[in-house]
Amino acid sequence: MSATILVVDDDPVQRRLLTEMVRRFGYEPEAVTSGAEALDRLGDRSKPAVDAMVLDLVMPDLDGMAVLERLNAMDDRPPVVVQTAHGSIEAVISAMRAGAVDFVVKPVGAERLSVSIKNALRVDALEGEVR
Repeated sequence: MSATILVVDDDPVQRRLLTEMVRRFGYEPEAVTSGAEALDRLGDRSKPAVDAMVLDLVMPDLDGMAVLERLNAMDDRPPVVVQTAHGSIEAVISAMRAGAVDFVVKPVGAERLSVSIKNALRVDALEGEVR
C-alpha cells in the first residue's frame, strides 16, 4: 500500500502539477483547495490516514501558517512539507518553528519534491518508533 500525500494549494495549476508529481513518485495523492479543507480531511476518520502533506503557505482565508498551528494541537499529525513562491528566510524559520519538516520554493522541481516527501515519511516513521 502506497503512502497517501495530501496536496493543499489554492492555485489549480500548482495543485494539478503537484498531484501528478506525487502520483509519479508512486504515492497516492489527494488534493484540496484550502487550509480549512485540509483540516476537515485530516479529521475524516472514514478515509485512509494521510501520511504526509504538501502545504502552500499563502492561501486566502486559512493560510499555511494557521494550518500548521492547528496541526500542533492534533495527536496524530502528518509531517508537513511547506511550499511557497515567497521563499524568504523569515518564512522558512517561521514554518519550521511551527512544525514543518521541510520547505520548498515554487515552482519546485520533481527531484527536490521527491526527496522532501521521502524525508518527511522517514521522519514520521522514526517519530512513530520513538513514541
